[in-house]
Amino acid sequence: MSPEVLAARAMGDPVNPWMMETGSIYLWSGLLLAALALTAKNRRIPLFGLMLVAASSGFWQEFFGDWGAYVAWNPQFARLPFWGDMAYTTPVKPLFMPFSWGWWFAVSIPLLTSLVIFLKWKFPSRSVYFHSMLTAFPLFLAYQIYVEGSSVANGWWTYDSIIGPALESEQGRLPLIFPLLIGLWAGGFVGLLADRDEDGFMPHELRAGAKRKPAGFRREWTRLWSMIVLFQMTFFAVNIGPAILGRILFGGPSALVP
Repeated sequence: MSPEVLAARAMGDPVNPWMMETGSIYLWSGLLLAALALTAKNRRIPLFGLMLVAASSGFWQEFFGDWGAYVAWNPQFARLPFWGDMAYTTPVKPLFMPFSWGWWFAVSIPLLTSLVIFLKWKFPSRSVYFHSMLTAFPLFLAYQIYVEGSSVANGWWTYDSIIGPALESEQGRLPLIFPLLIGLWAGGFVGLLADRDEDGFMPHELRAGAKRKPAGFRREWTRLWSMIVLFQMTFFAVNIGPAILGRILFGGPSALVP
């Protein structure tokens, strides 16, 4: 019996699938229009616009991380038309993934960055990284644990195997290692974005030479590609790579996620 048939039997019909499918696309589109409007007005891409593009471009990492974490998506979701079966990836690859990655990080990361900048102004004796680990880390951890439980309960995805410690709940066993990793990533990443110089440039923008360029297209293009590189490299290093290595080193075979 194929993994998709087994997954369909295990999860049944997804509850409110429109929230992930059409909802993600509408929200992503609204954020894109807002980012374009603000960029045209201010000649500077807002942080949520940078995150929208960077996170959307990094969606491909999801399916490799899912393989490492034994995550199987409900086969009733619409699929990406250009990506089917591939080694070291979960079998079902939902169409909404680029959009859901984009809107979630475009909303959450800038809000947390603004909070950390405010806390740094309010309590200047502490570093932005202290404030970030104090806020972004626990908030991301709590959100991820909530999402894992509610999504399994809604039949959106399931874990075929559990690696490491887990929470026991009515929705099933929920691994803690992956929410912990993304919480740590968020704490460090938000700290980087809040660590501005006197002109408001972030460390990766300074290293890419954005500050040396005159205001306009060349500067904003540098800010955009450097954010894409920063997001993809840090996210893979902290969240995706460890999941893949963990399964290769300590995991076993899987019926739902071969």
